[in-house]
Amino acid sequence: MTDLVPLVIAAHGTRDAQGLAQTRAFADEVRAALPGVHVELGFVELAEPDVAGAVHNALAHIPHAVPSDEPELVVLPLMLNTGGHVNSDIPEFIEAGRDGHRVSYGGPLLPDPRVRQVLEERINTALAPADGPAWRADDTSLVLVGRGALTTRANAEHYRLTRYVGEEVGFAGAFPSFIQVVRPSVPEALTMAVDAGATQILVGPNFLFRGRLRTWLSEQVDAWLETHPGIEVRISDVLGPSPLIAEVFADRYREQVGEPGNGDGAPVYLSGLRLAGRRVLVVGAGHVAERRIPRLLEAGARVRVVAPNAGIRVARLAEQGRVDWQQRGFTDSDVDEAWFVLAASNDPEVNARVSAEAERQRVFCVRSDKSSDGTAYTPATEEAGGITVAVVGHRNPRRSVRVRDELLKALQV
Repeated sequence: MTDLVPLVIAAHGTRDAQGLAQTRAFADEVRAALPGVHVELGFVELAEPDVAGAVHNALAHIPHAVPSDEPELVVLPLMLNTGGHVNSDIPEFIEAGRDGHRVSYGGPLLPDPRVRQVLEERINTALAPADGPAWRADDTSLVLVGRGALTTRANAEHYRLTRYVGEEVGFAGAFPSFIQVVRPSVPEALTMAVDAGATQILVGPNFLFRGRLRTWLSEQVDAWLETHPGIEVRISDVLGPSPLIAEVFADRYREQVGEPGNGDGAPVYLSGLRLAGRRVLVVGAGHVAERRIPRLLEAGARVRVVAPNAGIRVARLAEQGRVDWQQRGFTDSDVDEAWFVLAASNDPEVNARVSAEAERQRVFCVRSDKSSDGTAYTPATEEAGGITVAVVGHRNPRRSVRVRDELLKALQV
């Protein structure tokens, strides 16, 4: 028994041994991200225990003194999008197992940008595999594969995600597809890509873990290739267990229990930096850097980018002379003379080194992968009517964006 509200992870379930192992490994990552919280894992189908059983098991770990207006148990769906399982099946399991106790039920993982970051990491790995030639994103088309649902919102979210990934990675074209239920199917999307001129295609499964959907995807791609000689296709890996996605899940839990600090604002001193003419170091040149650098340039900063490789947008800024791109790995001396640092590589160990050196030199540093380990946060900002609106949230960047947008609406009245 602890003083912390227990958590039930409501996963889909699979008969695939590797997929089941990945699901259990993810649950362990969530436990590591929430020390002291009792975490149960339950399944909607195909594996045991079911969600109702997991809820029942978690009841034994409810704290004795929970205020009457707060949840005694939190259940979170281990699902990327909304759909029948999220809207109907899991709530029915909760009702069957809760035995009158107060249960707080959270939402799916997307559209948290950290999930998209992991997806893009898997895609970039497939573009430049260790055992084969690298493909340039701007010579490649993306077919992003979703599960497919009877819920329009989930399918629309997949279209939105495809646009984000296509532009952030820099693909020549990006085509949404679905493995089941709705169209376009994977073969249809592959054909669309070829009709648009593609000769090499990266198929990206937006699936959490391995299982029958990933198997079906390989079978569908292989069958399509038999009738399309001369077209090269690669399939990236599933998201898989990921500490970053586990942090998203942990933040979902904190939102439900109102963890101290979460409702009291971010533990920061909100200020503005005058960076005109001052050196700013950006380590990494992927989609996070691409989003942040334009703002730094607008502030007049002298931006130096340190990264072995760069996305199209950062490379273009370097060609235009707007940023100083050092095409190599990070060294501690890169922090010298910097007034502000952004650690935005796709390697957490590199980001940790950058943050540690910035700390040693007393330079404020934002960590894009784990904000709590940096010394500064990047606010959600926008300008309207001569006013810059900046919102800093503690754990929920999506909420910061929503609050910013509502403030902007108020300014425009």
